[in-house]
Amino acid sequence: MTTTPSTAAVRAIEEAEAAWLAALVQGEEAMTALMLKDGRAVHGPVGKIDDPETFAHFTWTRRRHVFAKAEELSITVRGTTAITTCLQEMHIVFDENLPPFPVQETVTRVWEETDQGWRLAHLHQAKRMPPV
Repeated sequence: MTTTPSTAAVRAIEEAEAAWLAALVQGEEAMTALMLKDGRAVHGPVGKIDDPETFAHFTWTRRRHVFAKAEELSITVRGTTAITTCLQEMHIVFDENLPPFPVQETVTRVWEETDQGWRLAHLHQAKRMPPV
């Protein structure tokens, strides 16, 4: 059976995605506030698997984002679960003496609807080499 998500649900997920991109630039607290406590993040060149706090700390201290955007956002909503995919571009500071480095990733995020709004349950990021 195929269901069509409501426009309100799709809009809410678009807002959650925008909040996530903003959180990448804002820092650890903003990121973990949008993640479920038992969530997981799969990232890095070797598929590192982290809990929300470890992922947010790694992301903010090892590769501080100064810009983030998403393109080709696709949203699938099934009840209280939403799956998004996109191409995500970030400009990352690896060394404060150098200009930000652009990185592009293909990203899948799984969102769960909670009493506090949509929260990230799982994300998987894979670098695009070279960026397109």
